[in-house]
Amino acid sequence: MSNLLLNFAWFLLLPVACFAEWTLNLEYSLNGFTNSYDLGVIEMRRTFDGNFTGTFKPAKDKNFGQRLLDAQDDTYSVRAKSSSQPGQTFLTTSDPCLFLHSNLFHVFWISISQDKQELHTITVFPDTVAWRNDEDGKYNSLGKSCSEKSSLSATSSGSPKGIVHVVGESTLSTPDTAAFVQKLEREKRAKQHGADADNRSFIAKYWMYIVPVVLFAVISSAVNPDAGAEGQAQ
Repeated sequence: MSNLLLNFAWFLLLPVACFAEWTLNLEYSLNGFTNSYDLGVIEMRRTFDGNFTGTFKPAKDKNFGQRLLDAQDDTYSVRAKSSSQPGQTFLTTSDPCLFLHSNLFHVFWISISQDKQELHTITVFPDTVAWRNDEDGKYNSLGKSCSEKSSLSATSSGSPKGIVHVVGESTLSTPDTAAFVQKLEREKRAKQHGADADNRSFIAKYWMYIVPVVLFAVISSAVNPDAGAEGQAQ
């Protein structure tokens, strides 16, 4: 009986484990999307704690490494389209040479809204764990072209690989401006009825309302820094 219940539980969990809740379709270009190619798809799945994990499923593109090698001095652009946001695209760019030296391994950093299942930004980096050493034992771009740093012939025959890091949006409490306005109104009415005036400074009287506003502004700036156009919705 216990085995039957266990098998039934696994049957119920199987759809959760096997099917993505939403997907990010990826394509890449090396000439500003005059020509573009399928890079793969990131499958987003919700975990039991309510967060999301992403899994990169690469396209079967045996020419990927060779294309990067042929365009090593150009710009490697990756464009993402979310299944939950029709009509929107998200762009990130990098140096093709970096991915040739990382054996075509990608690290995708994506920022999402868990509740809305929406993509905010995507940025792609080479995976330095898989880094190829040049003759100096490290990546050194000064005075050298990409092809001069090391032999990349083995890399050019590969297909893309990668991992995904998911960052959920931070939820910040909104400053209680309504309570602040109500307090000002109460003090105004008290003065009109002859109550004793409060001679404390403005900051001394209202610090409990000012501090949350300042903290909100500082944290918002730290969480959502201006990162330019890269990784933003196009």
